[in-house]
Formats: sequence, structure tokens, C-alpha cells
Amino acid sequence: ESARRFPGARIAILSSDLARGVYLRDVIRDVARGDYNLVIGTQLVAKGHHFPFLTFVGVVDADLALESSDPRGGERTWAMMAQVAGRSGRGEKPGRALVQTHMPEHPLMQALKHGDREGYLAQEKLIRENAGLPPYGRLAAVIISGGDPAETERFVRQIASAAPAGEAVAILGPAQAPIHIVRGRHRWRFLVKAPREVDIQAFIRQWLKDMKPRGSLQLHIDVDPYNFL
Repeated sequence: ESARRFPGARIAILSSDLARGVYLRDVIRDVARGDYNLVIGTQLVAKGHHFPFLTFVGVVDADLALESSDPRGGERTWAMMAQVAGRSGRGEKPGRALVQTHMPEHPLMQALKHGDREGYLAQEKLIRENAGLPPYGRLAAVIISGGDPAETERFVRQIASAAPAGEAVAILGPAQAPIHIVRGRHRWRFLVKAPREVDIQAFIRQWLKDMKPRGSLQLHIDVDPYNFL
């Protein structure tokens, strides 16, 4: 599509799915040297590379992460947008970034538009404080995976039925993980949410002390998770 729309463009694709090792290193070197004038890339492009001849950056569907179940979706989106926009105009010529969004009125997009980092951080802090999310509360993920979908779901329901009631602690789920199947394993998640003063590890130990995964089943606990997929 890019070749049709921009005939004669010298196109490079930067994606860890398509290029690795020495080949990827060589392509990055050639882009920095100006051998390509149209780069199509994943977030790999944003990771601190210096492309002095790059003067325009376009981001497609920049707000996808804002609609996910990831409590850090806004934080990740801000960091990524700031990084990728920073690839433009790093040489002698000025740069420009164009961000596609379906929610231009979103506080994050407005802050990005005006370069208002402090305003964005203040808004994010308020959201997290009101919701009891880190750093004002604590989270822990309980992740169950297994090779057989029916066996995995049965184990998940068994864990759910054993969940203790507690006014201070909320157990969200179970739900299929956003990336439900990884290398043939079916994945489910619980998210435990608690105030900072609660010993969340002790709560989970008490909850799961009699839960013994068998066969292909695996049980993984991630306290203060960074990944919600």
C-alpha cells in the first residue's frame, strides 16, 4: 500500500517480527544514514534511535491502549507517544508529529497536543487515587494457564469458589486473559486489589493454600504487575 501511494519511496520496515540481529542493526544504521526516506515500524522505532534525517512521524490508532483493561494504559500511551514524536526533528531540520485518535477530547490527547506533561501527570494521579490504584493501592495478578481449555476453566472456577470474602480486598475476575492463548496454553486471570496497608501476599497465600495445579495446569502470582496481558 505504501509503495502504491508513494511510488519511488525508499521504504524500510522496522519490526522485531520481521527483522532481527545483524539485519535489523544494518537497517537501523541505513535509516540513520538517510538511505531510506519512508520507515514503517512498530514501537521498536521509538526506542531511542537517532534518525537525523527524519522530519515527520505519523502514529496510526494511537489511542488503542486507552480502551484496554490495562490500568497503566494511559501511562504507556503517553510514554510511547512522547518517545515516537521525539524521533522527529532530531537533526538540523525541524520535525512534526501527526497522531491519529478517535478520542481527540481525551485528557491524555489534549495534554499531548499541548505538551502539558505536568497536567497529564496530575490527571493520572487523581484517577489512580480515586480508584485506589498504585501507588495509592496495591494490585496482584493470579494467572492460570493450561493446555486443555476445559480442564483449565474447571480449575479457574474452583479457585473462584474458594475466594475469601473481605471488605478491604476486591477480587476481580476470573476473566480470560486479553492474550488468551500463548504457545498453545489457555490463560485466565484474577486481579486482586487492596489498600496499601493490607498484606496482599498473605491474603493470596491463604486463598490459594489448598489449590494444587495438576497435569498441564500452572498457577502464577504477579504482585504489583506491570503487564496486564
